[in-house]
Amino acid sequence: ALKTHLSAMFSPAGEWSQCGTSREGLPLFYHKKEIYSHVGEDSGAASGGGGGGSMPTPLYEYRTAASRFGGPVALIRDETLLLEMGSQYDASQRVSICAANGVVLGTFPWKGSVVADGGHTFGGGVRSKGRLVGFGWTSSLVLLCVDDNGSVYQYDSQGELLHSHFNALSRYMSSASALEGEEEGGEDYNDNADVTLLITECQVWDEGAVVIATERDGQTGQRLSRRCFSLLCSNSMESGFMQVEELRCPGFEEGDIHAICVAEPLTSISGKLEVFLAVGDGIYVVDAESMQKQNINKGPFISMSLCPNGQLLAAISEAGELLVVSTDFGQFLTEFQTNRDEEPDQLVWCGVDSVVIRWEEQIVMVGPYGDWVKYTYDDSVVLISECDGVRILSDTVVDFLYRVPDCMVEIYRPGSTAASALLYDARQHFDNQTARADDNLRTVGDQMVDAIDKCIEAAGYTFDVMEQKRLLRAASYGHVFCNEYPKDKFKEMCQSIRVLNSIRDAQVGIPLTFLQYQALTPQVLVSRLANSHHHLLACRVAQYNDIDIERVLHHWAKMKIFKGDGFMDQELCDSIVSKMKLCHGSSIASVASYAFQRNRKKLAAMLLEFETRVSKQVPLLLEIGELQRAVDKAIESGDADLVYYTLFYVKQRISLQEFLALVNHRPQASSLFISYCKKTESESLKTVLQSMGKHEDIASTTFAEILGDNNPLDAMENPNKFAKLVSGLQRTADLYTFTKEHAFESKACIEYAKLLKTQKKLQDTASHTQYMGLSVTDSMSQCIMLGNNRALTQLKNDFKISDKQFWYLKIRTLANAKDWNALQDFAQEKKSPVGYLPFVSLAKKFGAPNEVQAQFIRRVTDPRVRAEKFAQIGYVNEAAEAAAQTKDQDLLTKIRDMAGTSVTSITSKIMK
Repeated sequence: ALKTHLSAMFSPAGEWSQCGTSREGLPLFYHKKEIYSHVGEDSGAASGGGGGGSMPTPLYEYRTAASRFGGPVALIRDETLLLEMGSQYDASQRVSICAANGVVLGTFPWKGSVVADGGHTFGGGVRSKGRLVGFGWTSSLVLLCVDDNGSVYQYDSQGELLHSHFNALSRYMSSASALEGEEEGGEDYNDNADVTLLITECQVWDEGAVVIATERDGQTGQRLSRRCFSLLCSNSMESGFMQVEELRCPGFEEGDIHAICVAEPLTSISGKLEVFLAVGDGIYVVDAESMQKQNINKGPFISMSLCPNGQLLAAISEAGELLVVSTDFGQFLTEFQTNRDEEPDQLVWCGVDSVVIRWEEQIVMVGPYGDWVKYTYDDSVVLISECDGVRILSDTVVDFLYRVPDCMVEIYRPGSTAASALLYDARQHFDNQTARADDNLRTVGDQMVDAIDKCIEAAGYTFDVMEQKRLLRAASYGHVFCNEYPKDKFKEMCQSIRVLNSIRDAQVGIPLTFLQYQALTPQVLVSRLANSHHHLLACRVAQYNDIDIERVLHHWAKMKIFKGDGFMDQELCDSIVSKMKLCHGSSIASVASYAFQRNRKKLAAMLLEFETRVSKQVPLLLEIGELQRAVDKAIESGDADLVYYTLFYVKQRISLQEFLALVNHRPQASSLFISYCKKTESESLKTVLQSMGKHEDIASTTFAEILGDNNPLDAMENPNKFAKLVSGLQRTADLYTFTKEHAFESKACIEYAKLLKTQKKLQDTASHTQYMGLSVTDSMSQCIMLGNNRALTQLKNDFKISDKQFWYLKIRTLANAKDWNALQDFAQEKKSPVGYLPFVSLAKKFGAPNEVQAQFIRRVTDPRVRAEKFAQIGYVNEAAEAAAQTKDQDLLTKIRDMAGTSVTSITSKIMK
């Protein structure tokens, strides 16, 4: 309570520093706020590996690379500095990654070799790292490290290598040698292979890096040329570089490069990546298509920095003059003489309207109109530019220097009569139960909406929790007297402040401001919290902002596996699954895949039991070697495509016998595989069918292949094909004999082979007649039509055609040919075994004359049938005579109706 009372007595304006006035004549205030303390340690304390501990100090001994938006800082000892007597030399040249609060998140050795799978080794890996030219952070918190050989290494915020090295200049090195060979007169470029291409400058930006490479003669060391390259990196941690592009820079060989800065495509004037180079006495702007020297003659410039919005460029010349110009170099805004002879250590922007320069422990901030403020530290510092200020990292504390927003100036400036200041005071008087609260409210009047807005906005900008509460209470107090003010603004600001206070905590160490939080977005913040291993806080922030927590849980589970070497697989599985259930419908496949990558195969298999999406479960089961489970899961899914994918994958990785044993016990899989083999792999089909004991299917397949390869019509002209056709039919018959149920098919194949042989003989004797391709009955019909009785008899005997079948066939053939004389002769040869009704029916069917039909009817022995048939063709007398033989009055009546004759005439016939 005492602390609250004392803080209320002192105005925050007492900590502000004025730096000139605005164009409207209002004072411009800047505030240097301490965020964290006790962030550093002695230089020897952080020599160990892994996370934990404090940031190594003193900072002046280290090269640093800091991430924006309160992100981590990477430090590596500057090898150009002499080592103090008694200090321990770190041969591995370890890189430390620290959070903004100074806590070490992870370390990794730079010296040594890197192996292909992303681990580290010091005894002979795939490739040894060269000298570290530059390093920095991308927007996705990937630390890019570029060595002088052009190799790029990517690390996460914990110091884990994400990808094996990527040689950005590999394809340019050979072209450099070839180009040199052409310049020497077209000789083989292998004679000039001693030309080297080394990285001399590197600048990392949000999506990649820009490097300057120098070509030198390997023997003399003379510089031949300089080239500029853009390395475009993916936003995803799972992938590496996507593009390497050489920027156009002709006439770039003369003069030394003093400074380099990068204009990102989102902020550059052209909308493309632009590189500002301070070369010699001028400044060049380089992109992929051109290089332009700008009209500026105040160089050489030894340091440059671009404004966060990309509209202004700050540069310091060797003479110590600070120059601020627009990026199109059409407008000079500020010229400030620093009166310092030594070169500054850093030049950064504080927001978008002031520049901060550092010389060792001294910091000078130059305002937009040439005014300046000086800050002095007792130890070394590092400046980290943010979109709305500068983070100042020293050996002991972390400060944030920023321009005080106008809303806070209105409220806290002594003697302010702004509506927001009156509302703020009104709340204080209300708490103190004084009458001045009502007077202030009356004075605010119709400006209440603006006053509430300013109080809410100021609460978002301030770092002090108690001051946030006072400002929000003032806004809430004013809201009572302003019903039309929307409640959502107040609610959203309270939610944002609650998130900001939780991540600013010293145990978390992400000192975001309200503007940075808006620019970063809650989604990215949640991802950064997870990457920093603050998973519980990440889940709470995500749920607070209605963001899916699946990715957070996945990252937590992977880190649980990574650090869970001392835990049993079942224990880890239960822990992970219990947490993953918090996110309904979440896939656990990626966690299982990570477990397999960490050589926890059993754990991966156990986790996959809880994967609900079969399309993700089956491929991972295949990957970890659980082939039988993968096949079973694919079959259970009912997805034919997934089953096919699984079967093909398994078939390529195990022996054929093992594969067939696996498939044969699963009817759905075997049927699908057989269906596939029938269309594409006939040999595999036979093997599968044989392993399953399906001889009838093998026979059917063989039969289809024989007919497909040896068409009977073509085989008739080729003796070899004909012989293969016949022998193939015999093999098929033998295959059918393995099962008693297919005796008919076996006999049919034998009969077919016999028919083909007979047809070939017939066709050889009568080449003008086509027998091949006809059935037995059709072949016999052909012989009947040709009058080849000898061949007809042979066919009848060979294929055991019965007399009844033979007579039916001959009757139908002659009737179809309308050969009535031959049909009549055939009827008179001998007694028909089939009777004479077939003669009558087929003669009528094929349109025989009534006289011919009558002859066949007369041979019908049944008078009743004979009477009906005579009546049908109009032979009334014959019909009446046949009916009279039956003595059937009903039949007589029926015949009368059919014939259409009178009853009297029919009766007389009957009576006679």
